[in-house]
This record gives sequence, structure tokens and C-alpha cells, in this order.
Amino acid sequence: MKNLLLLLLLCPFGLWAQTDSLSPSLLPYRQENLKPIESDLLPAYNGRYGRSVRTQYTYDGLDVRRAKDLGPYIVASGNPEAIHEFNAYISSRKAGAWLIAGGLTSMIIGGIIMGSNAPGSDGKFTIKQPYVCPTGYACSGPSGGVVYGGQIAGYQTGIDTDRQNTYAAGGLTLLTGAIMVGIGWGLNIPGQHVRRSVQYYNRALKQRGISWQLTPYSSLSNSGLGLHGRF
Repeated sequence: MKNLLLLLLLCPFGLWAQTDSLSPSLLPYRQENLKPIESDLLPAYNGRYGRSVRTQYTYDGLDVRRAKDLGPYIVASGNPEAIHEFNAYISSRKAGAWLIAGGLTSMIIGGIIMGSNAPGSDGKFTIKQPYVCPTGYACSGPSGGVVYGGQIAGYQTGIDTDRQNTYAAGGLTLLTGAIMVGIGWGLNIPGQHVRRSVQYYNRALKQRGISWQLTPYSSLSNSGLGLHGRF
């Protein structure tokens, strides 16, 4: 049991090792080749109490599966505001991962504690406690015989408060873990940081303006110089 609990406590460290990091030297995108990031609201859930939506980002006409996959484009833009907002989102993801890992661990530990200290089939935390015959007296024994002071005269049913309190502590640990998982899940959802980062990114692309340059060209009929516009 101790080894299992130790293993569960070490689980968050494995998840922490899977961090999101971007190395600018390894990014395959150049600033002059970047394209705008578009977004659209799509229905995510239709339930009894209404409809929820999610933001779908697209780049170069293709859906971006995860918001963190926008990182290479954001960093390649070189816009400090966009990068700052995106880094804030990455930090939020890391904090959320820690909370989810810790919450799941707490839920498992809480479930184990509750399972090993569950009430009986009657739903009560009862325990059989020995009844000791008082010193200087003779008492009827459990088998109908006679026992004397200091000896066990029988058993009586009582409330096992220790097991009851341990079970309640396990339930509180499980509930706390569930709350941590919920908060961590919320921190992993792309929110205003990603939205503002994309806005700064697109604004930076627009502010680059239009540049013109002469480029050589050739075809089957003629060749020469062409005027090339870059937006």
C-alpha cells in the first residue's frame, strides 16, 4: 500500500516533464512567409440546458487541432505582445497540468481510503468491542460459564469513530481532487490569452505593409524582370 501511494504521489512529476517549449532556432517559419490566423465559433455541445461553442483556429485554410500548435507562428512573428500573451497561456497550461495530475492523484488516494474504511452492509461504522468483567466481580461468560474480574465477559457493538473519521477524510480528499481537476481543466482551455495573442499577431502582419521588389522571371515565350508585391 505504501509503495502504491508513493507511486501515485510521483505521478505529477512525469506529467511535469512533458512541458510545452518552443525553441526559436528550430522554428520552420519565417516572418515574411507568415499568413493570418483566422478563427470561427463552432458548436461544441448541444445539451438539455443549451448550447456551448468553441473557437476553431485555422491557418492557411487548415484547422489547427490544438491552440498550443499556434506557438510556432506566434513566435515567428516576433511581436512581443503576441508572444507575451501566448506565453501566459502556456504558463496557464502548465499550472493546469499540475492541478490535473495532483487532483487525479488525490482522487485515487481518496477512493482507496474510502474503500478500505467503508461502512458495513448495514451502512453503519460498527465494531465489536470486548466487555471486561469488573475487578472483584464474577460475570456470566460468553459461553454461559462464569468469568471473574479482568476477564472478557462478552462483546458489545459500538461505533468505530476512527474508521468513520478516516472514511470522511477520504471523501474530502476525493472531493478536493475533483475540484483540482476541474480547475486544471479550465486552465487548459484556450481563453483570452490565446485570443489576444492571435489579435496582436494578425495586427502585426497588417502593419508590415506592402513591399515591392524586382524579381527575374522566365516563360516559354520571353524572360525578363517582374514586379513582385509582398503583403
